[in-house]
Amino acid sequence: MAKINLFDLEPENIVGSMAGQKLYLYSMNNCGKTKVASKLPKALLMMCEPGGNGVKCLKVRVDKWSVFKDFVNQLTSEKLVVDPNDENVKLPQWELMQRKIQTVVIDTVDELVEYAETATCQEYGVSDLSEITGKVNGYSIYRKDFKKQINRLCSYGYTCVFIGHEERVTITDELTGKEYEFIQPKGSSNVKASTRFIRDICDFCIYLKPNGIDSAGNTILSTGISKQTKQVFARSRYDMQTLIEPFTAKNLEDAILKAIEKTAEEEGSEINEWKRDSSSYDKHDWLELIKPYFAAIGKRYPEKLQEIVITEIGEGRKLSDIPEEDLVPLENVFNKLVTFACDRNIIVD
Repeated sequence: MAKINLFDLEPENIVGSMAGQKLYLYSMNNCGKTKVASKLPKALLMMCEPGGNGVKCLKVRVDKWSVFKDFVNQLTSEKLVVDPNDENVKLPQWELMQRKIQTVVIDTVDELVEYAETATCQEYGVSDLSEITGKVNGYSIYRKDFKKQINRLCSYGYTCVFIGHEERVTITDELTGKEYEFIQPKGSSNVKASTRFIRDICDFCIYLKPNGIDSAGNTILSTGISKQTKQVFARSRYDMQTLIEPFTAKNLEDAILKAIEKTAEEEGSEINEWKRDSSSYDKHDWLELIKPYFAAIGKRYPEKLQEIVITEIGEGRKLSDIPEEDLVPLENVFNKLVTFACDRNIIVD
C-alpha cells in the first residue's frame, strides 16, 4: 500500500446515500424491527433466530458462526467473476452481488454473538470461554474474529442493519442523586461486549417505542427515537430528526437521507456517492507482510505453517503464484499467521 503524505490530504466530502451506512435498531419484541429492515432496498435477512417468516425478502438461516463467515466471504469476495450481462467483462464478486443485495440485516446481534462464542469454545474443546486460560484468552480470541468479520462486511458499501434487544438499567442523576430507569441496547453497560462494539460503530442507533393498539384493536406502528433522551439511548453521526413516526422503511430512509443533506449543508460539504477504498494492499504488500511471519513460525511450527498455506491456496502452489486480481488467499494466509503467532506468543521481527 502506498504511503500517504499528510501534506497532500484534502478534506473528504460527506457520503450521501444509504450505501455504507450502519444502523442499529433495538426494542422489545414485536415492534416492527425486522419488518421495517426487510423493506429497505434489496434486503437480505440473515435470520440468527426464528422470526423472519412474516416478511417477504431474501432470507438465509444463520445457525452457527461458520455459516455467517461463509456469507460474509460471498458478500465481500474480490474474486473476478464474468459479468452475466457482458461475457467480455469481469468484475469483483462483491460488485455483482450488489445488483441483488444492497441491505444486509442481521437479526439478531445477540444470537450472532453467541454463535461466535460457541465456535471459539468448540475450537478449544471447552464449554465456556473462561475455561481457555494461560497465554491464550478465550474472550480476546472470539472478539478479534467477531470484529474482523463485522468490519469486513461493513466496508463493502452494503447498508448494514443490526437488530438487537433492549435492556433497562437504573441510572443515578449526577446532579440530583435521583435514580431513574434508562433503556439501552442489551450489553451496552459492558464496554468489552461485542454488542457494545456493534452499537458504537453504527451511524444510526434507533430505539423503537411501541404504541399499543387503537380503539379497533389494530396495532399502531412504532415510533423511532433517533436522539438520546433522559429515558432512552439513541444517537446519529448526522443531524437527524428526533422522531420517526410512524416507523416505516420509507420514513426511515427519508429521515436518513434528509439528515445527510442537512449535515452536508452545515459542514459546507458536497455529497458524494459511496466508493470502495482503492488504497488496498497489492500482491507485493501482502507478500512483504507475510514474510516475517513465515520466518518466525517456520522455525518452530513448520507443519502448521504448511497446513495454513495449503488450506488457503492449495497443495503444490506457492504464494507468489496467486494472481494480482484475486488476493483474498494472501489476506487469509496473513490473518491466520498473525492469529497463530499471537496465540503462541511468537515474537515476529
